Amino acid sequence: MWLRLAYLQLPRAFNRQIVNGRHLKQDISGRYKALLRKQFYIHGVPWIYDAPKTDDKNPRHKKPKGHKNAIIKQERVEKIRKNIQDARAEEHKYRQERLNGRPLSGMDRIIQKSLPSWLSSKEHGSEERIKFLTQEQKEQIKKEREQQKKMKEDGLDDF
Repeated sequence: MWLRLAYLQLPRAFNRQIVNGRHLKQDISGRYKALLRKQFYIHGVPWIYDAPKTDDKNPRHKKPKGHKNAIIKQERVEKIRKNIQDARAEEHKYRQERLNGRPLSGMDRIIQKSLPSWLSSKEHGSEERIKFLTQEQKEQIKKEREQQKKMKEDGLDDF
């Protein structure tokens, strides 16, 4: 160890070094560093090779983060406000879906079974309402059907 001191620079000898991206161990280990410090003390030479300690990284000087519920309180309040505003619409939508999803019973079922499906207002659980055609619309449909018949008779039904 004493021979090494002849060619080493003491401040760098006590620390690990990075060479070509690899960590190299310190040249003088902690055990021999302590032995050197003791020899310096015995001979009355001041030891100046320890880096000054800082309290910056000490967790005692760090401000506490606080509890999680205190941190996310504002987000929770905003979420609750939004949900309260949407609650009535959601409840109405849910109830409507439940009512529409029920199977027909009572008079609705009797009407559904006895009358043709195009007369009833509800067709197998769907929400479609029957649209009654006006006289003009009925005449329009008759004309279109007659034209289709003529085209079939003439052999032009492929077009």
